[in-house]
Amino acid sequence: MRQVTGLRHFRKRSVKMMVALVDLLLLNFSNTVAFWLRFHAWPPAYNWQAYLRILPWESASLLIVFYVYGLYHYANKTSTEMKSAVVTAVILNSFLTLALTYLIVNIGYPRSVFLISSVVQIPLYGVWHLLHRSYMLRSAPSVAVLVVGPESEWGDLTVRAGQFLPSITIRTATPETPLTDALMDGIGAVVIGRVAKDEREPYLLAAMARSLPCLWTPDSYDVLVAGAEMTSLGDAPMFSLAAFKVRHGSAVFKRAADVVIALLGLVAGLPLYLAIGLAILLDSGRPVLFFQDRVTAGGRVFRLVKFRTMIPNAEASTGPVLSADVEDPRVTRLGRLLRTTHLDELPQLWNILAGDMSLVGPRPERPVFVDDFRRDIAHYDLRHLTTPGLTGLAQVAGTYRSSAEEKATYDVHYAKTWNWLRDLNIIIQTLLQWGRR
Repeated sequence: MRQVTGLRHFRKRSVKMMVALVDLLLLNFSNTVAFWLRFHAWPPAYNWQAYLRILPWESASLLIVFYVYGLYHYANKTSTEMKSAVVTAVILNSFLTLALTYLIVNIGYPRSVFLISSVVQIPLYGVWHLLHRSYMLRSAPSVAVLVVGPESEWGDLTVRAGQFLPSITIRTATPETPLTDALMDGIGAVVIGRVAKDEREPYLLAAMARSLPCLWTPDSYDVLVAGAEMTSLGDAPMFSLAAFKVRHGSAVFKRAADVVIALLGLVAGLPLYLAIGLAILLDSGRPVLFFQDRVTAGGRVFRLVKFRTMIPNAEASTGPVLSADVEDPRVTRLGRLLRTTHLDELPQLWNILAGDMSLVGPRPERPVFVDDFRRDIAHYDLRHLTTPGLTGLAQVAGTYRSSAEEKATYDVHYAKTWNWLRDLNIIIQTLLQWGRR
């Protein structure tokens, strides 16, 4: 048995080494292509020698960054997450290598080569890692998954388990099912739905005791303590929760980035905005823009602006209702296209410029629905500790069908774990999703 396990680990390491070797070959190929495109011939010896001096450092940086972004253990990554990880890792490694050139070679390595090489690397690494991921998923052995939850959740939990693991067989149990060795025999992973904490705990302990991966639907308590650090008072262990607020310096730079991007978007996109406005006039008349009250950070209400996608006075007979469905009969013909492509959201760049929104953050909700969600979701109001955004973690990790509680969980997690790379990753995933449309 030990020999079989040892052989399995050896094969995994060998595959990872092979993938890393191909990554290094693609890095060198991309850099060589970049030099050819820059000089329209083989580069001068002076420039090539500068490249060879930086190459070991660039290679080491690439392997470390790719490892950190999960590109050598991605069996449970979706294709969108894989693409986003590749783009983010390539951009980050290019910046790191650019910084290293100033310390190591200083001159002789044209900075334009970095830009060209990055543009070449992104599709190459994207195709290579997606192909390898596809092969790994097809060749992976089947895993027995224990699904625990109310019977009404079994179907949805099975779908989620299939997104986490490549090939599965399902064994189901309700919270009332006795936890026995027979139930856990042969299980390779556990997925738990909406189960009370005291009923969930035995399954978590059983999974940990067997070193099994375990996924569960978080409740408010899980959302609050996620990421807490262990400390102590005297000899008593204590958890310490970090504040949600973005540090002042980072907040200033985040705001500056919002202003610059919003200004560029408003100026560069002006012809597109005029074309959309004219199309709305021809399709369904006035008004072109639609204004609506939304809640921003601190619970303050502001006026959000969008291109109108529904018939005028759409809620005259229904009152305030949630509508994320493009098949809603109140949505105009052009509105369906604008909603599908999210082009109706572009005027919100003005809200970003005005300081009511950010480029990335929780999506702002209407006051009438905020009041309802506050009553039903214990941690909902925590999302208002950060500025709402044009796009957010809930938009790229969830779907239109995600519940308000699920979206609030994503939003609170974003607020607790904010960093620049997280924002970059969300923007990249948003662009990839938009590109698929």
